[in-house]
Amino acid sequence: MEKALKNIKGLVYSLIFFVLLTLLFNLIVKFGSLPERWSNIYVLISLCLSCMFIGLYMGYYIKKKGFFYGMGYSVILLLVIVGMLTTVFNTTIELGLFHLRYIICVLFGSIGGTIGVNLRS
Repeated sequence: MEKALKNIKGLVYSLIFFVLLTLLFNLIVKFGSLPERWSNIYVLISLCLSCMFIGLYMGYYIKKKGFFYGMGYSVILLLVIVGMLTTVFNTTIELGLFHLRYIICVLFGSIGGTIGVNLRS
């Protein structure tokens, strides 16, 4: 039960981190000098950082195989976010190779998991 709570806690923290980063980028675009045409890149950056966060969190907690656990939890986080977005906006996402840009986020999660395991020792 404790392990399931840690998993859910990590996912919730990562979702909150993603929302906060997205809001931060939106505020910077609105009141700053960042161009709006790059908004999909800003969302990708916040998604990569939240995947790295969940990789760090789970790697630090699990203490072994950080690369694989970071990758797995990043995929779960991506599926949760995509599922929430398709439910809220009532749209569909074409899964042609599941958009190659998500592979970058999974790699960030793997790196985060590796760093999280090494922080423990």
